[in-house]
Amino acid sequence: MKKLVIIAIILISFILGVNEAAAEGEAKRYIGLHDKMLPIENIHVISGDTKVLLDEISKHLYITVTEEKGTIKLTKHGKEITLRIPAEQEASSSENPLIFNESGKLLISLKYLTNQFEFKLEYFPEYRTLRIYRDTYPHKSHVEYKEIIKEYVKQQQRTPVTKKPTVYLTFDDGPNQFTLINHATLEKYKVPATFFFLGNHMKQNESIVNTVSKSGHYIGSHSMTHDKTLVYNSTESFIAEMAGGAELVEQLTGKSSNLVRVPYGSKPLVTPGMQKSLIARGLKLWDWDVDSNDWRYTDKQAGQIVKNVQDGVTKAVKSGDKDIIILLHDRSQTTIALPRIIEWLQKEGYNFKTYEPDNHIIQNFLRDPLL
Repeated sequence: MKKLVIIAIILISFILGVNEAAAEGEAKRYIGLHDKMLPIENIHVISGDTKVLLDEISKHLYITVTEEKGTIKLTKHGKEITLRIPAEQEASSSENPLIFNESGKLLISLKYLTNQFEFKLEYFPEYRTLRIYRDTYPHKSHVEYKEIIKEYVKQQQRTPVTKKPTVYLTFDDGPNQFTLINHATLEKYKVPATFFFLGNHMKQNESIVNTVSKSGHYIGSHSMTHDKTLVYNSTESFIAEMAGGAELVEQLTGKSSNLVRVPYGSKPLVTPGMQKSLIARGLKLWDWDVDSNDWRYTDKQAGQIVKNVQDGVTKAVKSGDKDIIILLHDRSQTTIALPRIIEWLQKEGYNFKTYEPDNHIIQNFLRDPLL
């Protein structure tokens, strides 16, 4: 009798393991809300649990996300859930359904999230689709909804699966003579980009600022001086440096500028007080997904810059990143590497964009969803 029980347990464990492995090996899952399908692609199945990007799913479910003192607070209709931000390598658990993906972005268990905010979740295995719904909100029956799923899946199958993510080429430390060379390369390849200019350099190169702006590239603030001591001396000096650059962009181009990149990256130099000052000013903050490390190399080593970008982009894609921000600088060695970088990205099928204020991509090392 004991042998039969043991065999039964082994068989059940094997079946569950196969089912779980099959779920994790699925090519793609889909997520719907009430009577529509959601354009969510970064979906992970980990140990049988479907996880999605927190900042993405929260927008669809109208859940407010705030971060403070090592925690994430989720709020909707007066209900508030507080979760601890996990360590980088920490696994998700029933106590903490959050986990970081390889790009450093937070994923959350869809089952946990919907349960906490009183949504229901229905899985249609034949279409690998999870439907989020509420009984109190008018919606079609599950039988009717299957027809919506069928049409959506057909449409997705007609769309080439080779569609690549969007890349954002960003250039720090201009404007200078190398800005003009990089700008000419971008114009040649018809590629948009985002520039983070220094205020003191803008004062000396107003014509370059206007040339870049009139070509349709976005210009953000990289501080006034790039002097670490001055920028990070206090919250007051920090906001004066960052907001001062943004105000100068608007003054010179007539276009508002609300995106900043702080010198040396936001972590660990930006304090909580500095974060709050950026938010209070309505400024957004971009760090990067791929660091070219171009400043480390000479003109003769430009090939290494190209390789760094290729390796970084490839890694970001494997992690599921759909919006990849690449850090470059307005320097001599970068002007040599840039044509090869663009040619490789175009050959691989990546899409290029400049920063779009109305479609802000959250990418900051502080993991602050408000920046």
